[in-house]
Amino acid sequence: MTAPAKGRLRVNRGSLDVRDRLIEAALAEFAARGYDGASTRTIAAKAEAHQPQINYHFQSKDELWRAAVERLLDEMAATMAEHTEGIDRHDDAAMLAAIIGGLVHFAARRPELNRIMMHEGTTLGPRLTWLVDNHLEWRFADLVYRWDAVTALGVAAPLPSGILYHLLLGAASLLYANAPEARLLGVDPDSPELIEAHAEALVSMLLPGR
Repeated sequence: MTAPAKGRLRVNRGSLDVRDRLIEAALAEFAARGYDGASTRTIAAKAEAHQPQINYHFQSKDELWRAAVERLLDEMAATMAEHTEGIDRHDDAAMLAAIIGGLVHFAARRPELNRIMMHEGTTLGPRLTWLVDNHLEWRFADLVYRWDAVTALGVAAPLPSGILYHLLLGAASLLYANAPEARLLGVDPDSPELIEAHAEALVSMLLPGR
């Protein structure tokens, strides 16, 4: 195998670092201003990169937006995997409780996803359609399936499955998406104790018979 040219590995790592910084800067910008209001010039400046590097790594603003959203969804999936590790897959109530707790912890760490969805979810368009078709529809179906299972066990709150998805997302994430408001009200959304209590309270509300 031919060894890489001297300096090639360093250049590649540098390129990956720029790409990573662009995604992180884009997350903040899209979360704060929405897709239309987000500025690629601002994203590049926050990433300490040049604006042409966005087109080099992503070709378009839309591709950058999708890469940013997929990073958040991948992180959410990893958080869910951590919280459900070791739980019996046949224990529907325990699995759903772990998923609820994982969602709260993810929302606390990454409020950008909920903020982006508040921008995108109000208008039917190609980005929302892409999100639903590729990432949200199957998650919605999985949650409904799990809710029907715990309802059959008699441990779920008396809620129709059709409203559970948005009720759960709002209850799990609004505190962190609206963190500035929470701080003005004297609530610390960064407190580990509060996050854990939030997760436990939401599980108790939705699964009172568990």
